[in-house]
Amino acid sequence: MTSEVMTIFSKASGRAGHYRIPSIVKTKSGVLVACADERFYTCRDNPNRIDKVVRRSLDNGLTWEEQIVVVEEVGESMQDASAAIDPCMLYDENSNTVFMIYSHTPAGVGILKCKKGLGQDKEGNLYLYEGKRRYTLKDGKIYDMSGSVKEDYKIMPNGDVIFKGQPAGNYKLNSGKLKELKTSHLYITSSNDDGLTWSKPINITNQVKENYMSFIGAGPGVGITVKKGKYKGRLIFPLYYNVIEKFQILMLSACVMYSDDNGKTWHRGKSPNQTRKHGIFTVGHRFVLQGDMITETQLIECEGGRLKLFMRNHSSKKLIATAISDDGGETWQDYKHHPQLPHCICQCCVINGVEDGKEVTLFLNAADPKERRNGVIRLSYDYGDTFEYSKLIKQGEFVYSCMVWLGDGKVGVLYEENTQHEEINFITVTLDEIKSGEQFE
Repeated sequence: MTSEVMTIFSKASGRAGHYRIPSIVKTKSGVLVACADERFYTCRDNPNRIDKVVRRSLDNGLTWEEQIVVVEEVGESMQDASAAIDPCMLYDENSNTVFMIYSHTPAGVGILKCKKGLGQDKEGNLYLYEGKRRYTLKDGKIYDMSGSVKEDYKIMPNGDVIFKGQPAGNYKLNSGKLKELKTSHLYITSSNDDGLTWSKPINITNQVKENYMSFIGAGPGVGITVKKGKYKGRLIFPLYYNVIEKFQILMLSACVMYSDDNGKTWHRGKSPNQTRKHGIFTVGHRFVLQGDMITETQLIECEGGRLKLFMRNHSSKKLIATAISDDGGETWQDYKHHPQLPHCICQCCVINGVEDGKEVTLFLNAADPKERRNGVIRLSYDYGDTFEYSKLIKQGEFVYSCMVWLGDGKVGVLYEENTQHEEINFITVTLDEIKSGEQFE
């Protein structure tokens, strides 16, 4: 590689022992913004205390500034802590804004234990529960179902509950006298100064989740701004969701959410599972068999504004699936498994770069059908229809990753070093390196 392996997130630079789920973008000022989950009590997913942290580089990845805490959750143990899990960032050059989405869950809740529902009203105000009694948190005040203000309650910005002047736990925790719905809530935050400071996160669950859904989360990695065609300027994030609450099983489908007003409002597109076929039958997304599940996705823009989705899936084929959209991600067609992209049911990443004035596509994942190992980067000249070159960049364990185009024929790679998840590393790879040497299948 053209650079030494550099550890970006670890206990040495942060506050916890485990870091997961890399996301990285580059702004037009040349600043790299790298994000990760900071996981406190274990490397596992939620239930766990999981914060969102960022580090920036002003010199294309040669050096990195101190860690910034973007989202801080609460809790003192794995089962009694809230989580902000799985970042996905999007840099919009038009507004010079870095957006980040993530899934928030209260204590004790993971993907298998999410209840169905939004946990919000139509205006986006949070519901809080005292047993079966429901209240609404609006403008810092608590309202009962009749619309009367409950003066006995005061809610602090971090979720602490004050009842009759006395501490009454935190609504995100098991200790709270009031509690939020035990489900996943989709949040968004943004930065207009290259990731240095971030806005207060906004709960947008009511905009993109349905009452029949339990879990909803980011695709993790990066989203895109459409640059060409009818939907030029549209912001797009990948999502996936679950439609079952009981029995601790999964029926997962992927989709995207999009905004045509610079991130003020968001809409969810249809899943490829609503259009793909098994013979004459549509797969569907309200009842999904194990082999039909599609989960973490990434996407690129192709010629003329067409979009291509690359999907982690649970098919026995153990190949990345793809689909295309000609309506800005609202619907998807041509679902198929890519014969050149083996995977072990793990996240992948894909971006576009530039070579000799023309777009090229780069794809990276753990390219093994059985284990999370062997990070292979591939190069395509036809937006991922075929991959002409491939190179092994990390032998042995390799898990989640994210790429960013650095310019001058270079791509930055942020990746999880191994399944202990104690650090996230960064390297730089050139297109010439990918095209040289032995190909990796």
